[in-house]
Amino acid sequence: MTELILVRHCQAEGNLKRFFQGRTDSDITELGAKQIERAGEYLKDQNIDVFYVSPLLRAKKTAEGINRYHQKEMRFCDELVEIDAGKWEGVPLSEVEKIYPEEYDHWKNNKALFHAPGGESMADVYARVSKALDRIIKDNQGKTVCIVSHGCAIMNMLCYLHGYPVEDIGKITLGTNLAISVIHFDEALRPTVIKENDASYLQELRSRSTGIV
Repeated sequence: MTELILVRHCQAEGNLKRFFQGRTDSDITELGAKQIERAGEYLKDQNIDVFYVSPLLRAKKTAEGINRYHQKEMRFCDELVEIDAGKWEGVPLSEVEKIYPEEYDHWKNNKALFHAPGGESMADVYARVSKALDRIIKDNQGKTVCIVSHGCAIMNMLCYLHGYPVEDIGKITLGTNLAISVIHFDEALRPTVIKENDASYLQELRSRSTGIV
């Protein structure tokens, strides 16, 4: 069996300060560091053969924290990076809503239509991450792969893994920081989502994680 573990990065500065991070390379917070410690402990007995990681700092530090129990190869993959938010990058959400009301409404209520001003559309992200998933799973048949990425990117991955087109991305919830999903693939590499956006193991931290990417 081939297994995929999807992990969203820990809390980063943008999550705490409520600005749209996108590809802004925010560092992690104090709470984020504690979340990483807990995630590492939670996954320490899980067999993991290889890590594929977004090169952004918040994903890199999350993967390193989990990998300290495994000491496996970490492969950085640009295709796993967060949505290019264009003119939204680093802008407080309260300001985004005022300046770009139509795009913000799409982000909140009809994500399939979302296109960041000067950046990527949701369809762009879906195409990018689905292509990466196909290659990663094909190259690692029979192994357990851990992907550490970002909220919007993982939302698109889960949409694809459920067999939905990007038009149905509204069926997928944006997971909180360090939410974990598990997917199994049969011999024909057909996916079954076993666990989706589970962060229940972090309850004792009283996480202030948000849905901000």
